[in-house]
Amino acid sequence: MDLRRFFKRKFYIGRALGSINSKYNMRHTFLLIGLIWLVSSCASVINGRYSQINIKSDEAVNYIYNGDTVINKLNEPIAFVAKNSREPLAVSVFTEEKSKQVYILPRKASVYWLNALSPYFSGFLVDEITGKKWEYPRKVFINMDLPGNSYTPYFPMDSTLLYRKNKIGFNPFSLAMGYHPGIEVAYERLHGNKWATQFSYSHFLSRDNDFARNSKGYKIILEEKYFFRNKEKMRWYIGLAAEYLYKKHDADIRYYTIPKPGERFYFKERTRIRKEFTSITPHIGFQHYLTRAFVIETYFGVGLRYRKTTHPLIPENYIQQPGFREWFDLSYDSNKMESTLSTNLDFNLRLNWVF
Repeated sequence: MDLRRFFKRKFYIGRALGSINSKYNMRHTFLLIGLIWLVSSCASVINGRYSQINIKSDEAVNYIYNGDTVINKLNEPIAFVAKNSREPLAVSVFTEEKSKQVYILPRKASVYWLNALSPYFSGFLVDEITGKKWEYPRKVFINMDLPGNSYTPYFPMDSTLLYRKNKIGFNPFSLAMGYHPGIEVAYERLHGNKWATQFSYSHFLSRDNDFARNSKGYKIILEEKYFFRNKEKMRWYIGLAAEYLYKKHDADIRYYTIPKPGERFYFKERTRIRKEFTSITPHIGFQHYLTRAFVIETYFGVGLRYRKTTHPLIPENYIQQPGFREWFDLSYDSNKMESTLSTNLDFNLRLNWVF
């Protein structure tokens, strides 16, 4: 056998196999990259192709959708199924006296925003290409007396829930707090359907720590609220709260004195601390009606606080020693003598009885 011909043939066969294997690997690599890219897009994977829309009106109306007429004499929500699209959905609504046509606009699916967690935000691009980011509102409410293409993407609250104008509230977490433990109660008065005024009072209790030992004092808050959205059993509001806090308590404070030039004498002494806070804080929150008589409320806010902390019984030659953990010493930061403007952070929960 000619060895030269044999090795030459083997070389061509090997090169052909290598070419086939290279194309095979490259194709699978592209498929794998495409699969990873597609899976990283939340709406394309999770969002369905159809939306179920429940439509309700302020009065008994009939509907025409997709050429079909639905007669509704009981004014109950009517369910329609529509294929998700970027195009508005046309629904005709009519009674014996009046009629109107409503174009229900699509919106981006909630899972679409999870693409912020995808690699290099690539999920947003995939959902834009596939077009599966769209869905229609699950609930639509139509007011026949409002002109034009007016509707709300939720069912409004039952107006009878707002007949009771008063709320008495209690904060269950204030008893367990270590910083400002106390008994907190609140009274809210509803003015009409949009505005409310709330007054809160806290009576401080004692804890065996440097923030509330032998504590005495109170906190009062006056807040004005505006309810901007009523959704079935939930009311969203924005508010502005003015707060005043007065408190006295004992704390073990480290001091030092300078009896002679170049000398320092360190010691710890139990000290009476006096604190006064004045705050202005915008809030955003919601109230959820568990029943007609019981409402759970939570809110969050960031505002400004002027705080004044003094040690009224301490001689002037006592100098407070800075914390050993520098800026993260909570006891030192809370009890050091100063008057300063700082940030106020509010987050709370309240249980209300409505009457």
